[in-house]
Amino acid sequence: MRIPEKRIIEVKDLIKKEKVVTVDRLTEAFGISPITARRDLERLDTEGFLTKVHGGAIYKGTIEPEPVFSEQVKIHRKEKSGIAAEAVKRINDADIVVLESGSTCLAMVEHLGSKKDIKVSTAGIPLANELWKLSMTKKDIQVSICGGQIRPDSSIFVGPHAIDFFNSINADIAFVSPVGISVDKGISTATELDAELMKAIMGCAHKKILICDSTKFGKYSYINVAPLTDFTEIITDKGLDEDYYKKIKEIDIKITLV
Repeated sequence: MRIPEKRIIEVKDLIKKEKVVTVDRLTEAFGISPITARRDLERLDTEGFLTKVHGGAIYKGTIEPEPVFSEQVKIHRKEKSGIAAEAVKRINDADIVVLESGSTCLAMVEHLGSKKDIKVSTAGIPLANELWKLSMTKKDIQVSICGGQIRPDSSIFVGPHAIDFFNSINADIAFVSPVGISVDKGISTATELDAELMKAIMGCAHKKILICDSTKFGKYSYINVAPLTDFTEIITDKGLDEDYYKKIKEIDIKITLV
């Protein structure tokens, strides 16, 4: 029988390797009861090693913190601009488009001028402001905002009103930029409200394209939203780790590096 301290070291090693573990996984791996597994996770959560979630835990070294939008727009600008320019090429004239939120989606707005007769919807408050400015000069763009409860730090609308809005429309293409991206868990985001919104946005669109800079890959946030296989394409920058690029190709998803 393992002494507790040795088991704790082994639990840490397992969590570092697998990044996300469940209580069931720990009981199976170490021959302990669910109560003991939960106690181990509580101890490691207190130590700051991991973050407990319902039914398990996430290794803290891989958790992507919730971004503050005002800070997010300042970083990786060159990469985001290149990704945005490439992403806009996927939009056809007369398309119905959803730009979810986030700084990479925001960067797409300045490239929309060449598209004709498009309808654009968003949950992002800064995006709404920039789209409004564009609509003042570009008369063949129709802009819709979902409305709802404001989340100040992330600068988006969430809640039932926002979800109902996206459930009511049929879009040709949606661009999504999550907090974390991994091959095993798919895309993840910081709160249940964000997750429900993202699911509604993905559900309303025929094509779904994931756009974000390469630093988001191999990261997890609190709530899992959807597998990578739900996306038509991933667009990111050439800074993506080569091994991670190969992993994505292995699950047969189109990925474009710019």
